[in-house]
Amino acid sequence: MISACEMPKLPPVEVIATNTGWERQSSGVDSSLGGLFFLNAKMGWSSGNRGVMLHTEDGGEHWSRQETPTDRLLVAIHFIDATTGWAVGDKGVIIHTMDGGKNWVLQTSGQKKDLTHLFFIDSRHGFVTGAKGIFLITEDGGQHWEAVSLGSNGMLTSVFFVTPKIGWLTSDGGAIFYTEDGGRHFVPQETGTRRDIHRLFFVNPKTGWAVGSHGTIIATKDGGAHWSSQTAGVPIFFAGAFFINDQIGWVVGAAGTVLHTKDGGRNWIQQPSGTIEFLINAFFVSTELGWIVGTKGTLLHTRTGGAPLEEARGK
Repeated sequence: MISACEMPKLPPVEVIATNTGWERQSSGVDSSLGGLFFLNAKMGWSSGNRGVMLHTEDGGEHWSRQETPTDRLLVAIHFIDATTGWAVGDKGVIIHTMDGGKNWVLQTSGQKKDLTHLFFIDSRHGFVTGAKGIFLITEDGGQHWEAVSLGSNGMLTSVFFVTPKIGWLTSDGGAIFYTEDGGRHFVPQETGTRRDIHRLFFVNPKTGWAVGSHGTIIATKDGGAHWSSQTAGVPIFFAGAFFINDQIGWVVGAAGTVLHTKDGGRNWIQQPSGTIEFLINAFFVSTELGWIVGTKGTLLHTRTGGAPLEEARGK
């Protein structure tokens, strides 16, 4: 087990004076950040290149480093409570903590290819996606990871479950796969696009979205039996999506792009982010409080749902 060093807290939040509802927080690193997870308005984690793991207990006013047993890129994080979490990354890396990140320990994935995303239903049941069709399942919190074949060699880019049995995977070439038996068997869903899909998000077993390259946003209201295209208005790569409910959500991507919807995606409005960095992931704990991470240590925070301050005051 790797014991985390007691490190001094990083500098406090740095607010960038621009006409935006997003403010920059000081991550203290210059490497790309992609993993992002918050349990509540105060406690969260972000991960990135060179094994970076950051932690906050005050909503991001201060971020401190946690020691990890790897120097690989950590692309995704998932916590189920204040103590128990996992992160995955390049070259088959999976790390696990049972004390909120004070100590992170390696788990054996059995893989050498890059892992791309993960999702846990509870402390025992989890799922991981990766390159070359890698899909892993655990039923004991990661003590053992089992590889399940989908019969595809494509890059699996994300995973999302709404119950222990019902979930989806995304892949390149517009592919989405659906399971009703906890990932033991999957069936393809017709998405209407051949663009690469990078991330998906569901708010219930019926309602979800998937985003990806060339401004792709697709949505479903029937669990993926039918997917329909939504108009983003910008033909850029979308890397992250987060929805609070079936109406309110955000999509983030290249060139500092943040899009926001209040009507389930029928209309998407661009929010000024105050940066041109590639934004990789977003996480919200309410309709007002959220965070975004991206390249060069970018870490943004909003208290207004991303709306410019003048607009928020005028509500």
